[in-house]
Amino acid sequence: MDSISDDAQLALQQLFQLEIDLRTSVDNIRENNEPAPYTTLQAMRQKLNHLRVKANEQTSPEAESFVREQYKLHSDELDTLQRQLRNALNVRAEKEDKQNRDGLFHSSRKRVKPRDAGEIAQDVTNRMQRNTQLLAAMVRQQEETVKTLATSSDEVTEVGVEYSGLSAILTTSSRLVTKYGRRVMTDTFLTYLGFFLFLCTVLYVIQKRLF
Repeated sequence: MDSISDDAQLALQQLFQLEIDLRTSVDNIRENNEPAPYTTLQAMRQKLNHLRVKANEQTSPEAESFVREQYKLHSDELDTLQRQLRNALNVRAEKEDKQNRDGLFHSSRKRVKPRDAGEIAQDVTNRMQRNTQLLAAMVRQQEETVKTLATSSDEVTEVGVEYSGLSAILTTSSRLVTKYGRRVMTDTFLTYLGFFLFLCTVLYVIQKRLF
C-alpha cells in the first residue's frame, strides 16, 4: 500500500524478520541448549510500540486502519511465540532435571558396594528394633498423658464440689443477713414508736398540770 509511511513499512519488515528469528530460536531450544532469546523478545516489543505510534501518524484513514490491524496481528503473534517459548523452556528444564537425576542414580549405584544377606538381615533387624523402641516410647508418653488428664479431671471434680459447698454457705449467709436486716428495722421502728409514746405521755401530763 503506497499511502503507508516508510517508517511503518520498515517497522513491519523488521517485525516479520524478528518473528522468524524468534520462531527459529524456540525450535532450537527444544532440540539443544540454546539460550533463551530474550533480546529478540525485547526488540519485538519495541518495534510493536514503534508501529503503534506510527499508526497515529498516517496521512489517510485507510493507512491508519491497515497499520493498526498489522499491530494487532503481530501483537497476537508475539503472545503466541512467548507461550511457545515458555513451554520449550519448561520441556528443556524437565529434560535436564531428569538427566541429572539419572546421572546421580547411576553414580550412586556405582559407589555402593554389594552386601551379603547377613548384613542386610542385620540392617533390617536394627531398623525393626529402633521402630519398636520408638513405638514403646510413644506408648509411654500416651500413658503419661492419660494419667495427667485423669488427675486433672479429679482436681476439677474436687473444685466443683468445693464450689457447691461455698455456694450453699453463701446462700445461707445471704438469708441470715436479710433476716438480720429485717430484725434491725423492726427494732428501730419499735424504738421510735416507744419514744413517740413517751413524748405524748409527757406532753399529756404537762397539759394536765397547766390547765
